Amino acid sequence: MKTILIGALVLIVVPLAVLLLNDYYVKRKFRKLAVQKYKVVEPLMRKLSLKEAITEVEILMMAKDPSIRNAVFRTLDAYNRKDLFPTKYFTHEKGAESFLVNWLEFPTELGTAPDEIELFTKVTLNELELLDYYVFKYRTQTPHWAAQYNWMLGVSGPYRRESNPFDVPLRVFSRFNPVENISPEIEVQWVHENIGKIA
Repeated sequence: MKTILIGALVLIVVPLAVLLLNDYYVKRKFRKLAVQKYKVVEPLMRKLSLKEAITEVEILMMAKDPSIRNAVFRTLDAYNRKDLFPTKYFTHEKGAESFLVNWLEFPTELGTAPDEIELFTKVTLNELELLDYYVFKYRTQTPHWAAQYNWMLGVSGPYRRESNPFDVPLRVFSRFNPVENISPEIEVQWVHENIGKIA
């Protein structure tokens, strides 16, 4: 009887300990990621708050990086200086790319920004209105666990025709499917039907 009780406690305590440690790990990694992004954007915030001159090149260098592009746009928007954001990156495609990279960086997903990311295609669904999904292919390099898959698909959207490029998309997701294993249309349909709901 005592052995059964101890066994039952182990079966309860060990998974609970794993969950708590995993939660602690995820929160710690997420905090570290947030601090890293803040350190990159903080000089821009300081200049904006002090109304110092900011060059187009400064903003362009930051907006090029999809990992912080969304943060740069939000910062400029908060200071009513969206006019400084490069038009080259003020598109649905570039907004979608930034949201996907931010999602991939989350510790429970890829856990890092991909080493390479490219637009694969745009898929438009006709659901009472036209909804554009952006499908990207991305990959990581060794030693990351995902390097074994080469190019994988990620989806970001939907974007309505009147959507702002940095409106938060309802669906940002990747099942880490290799490009050669699934069509972008099938992947978009799966994401559309299984992730979130249209408001």
